[in-house]
Amino acid sequence: MSVVNINKKASVMLDELVKDLSRNDLLLLERLPHVRETERYRDVILNTLREFHISLVLVRLVFSDGQVKGYSFLIRGNGDIGSLPTSGSVEGFIVEHGKGKSIKYVYETEEFLGGSELGERIKAFADMYRKAEERLTELRFREAYREKEAFYLPE
Repeated sequence: MSVVNINKKASVMLDELVKDLSRNDLLLLERLPHVRETERYRDVILNTLREFHISLVLVRLVFSDGQVKGYSFLIRGNGDIGSLPTSGSVEGFIVEHGKGKSIKYVYETEEFLGGSELGERIKAFADMYRKAEERLTELRFREAYREKEAFYLPE
């Protein structure tokens, strides 16, 4: 596996993730930590940060051409345990597998000040992920219906 150092902050990875989540050839998306049906992803991450002041977020994407991309965000916080970190850092990298090679793109650690800034970014990420899940579900439903349709389904 080759390693490429990206001279950009870890938050830039979110822009890359937004692009990948909106790709039409996205087949599968997975994330950790895993959430139960009754939980919201953002709440799980924020609660972990409140309780431990550290959280690892992993996102795995699979595309129709066989490419696999994994996003890894490690959030470390400072401040009083029991509340959102008042400051901290985000580390991140992307691992890409495809076309017979693997590449790890390492981003620069980014410092953050204030739990509200971090909370807003986590909420934006969770919303983006949910929309991608909904889009994938709709695409899969349409594809399955086209394969098995007995009656005409207008576009």
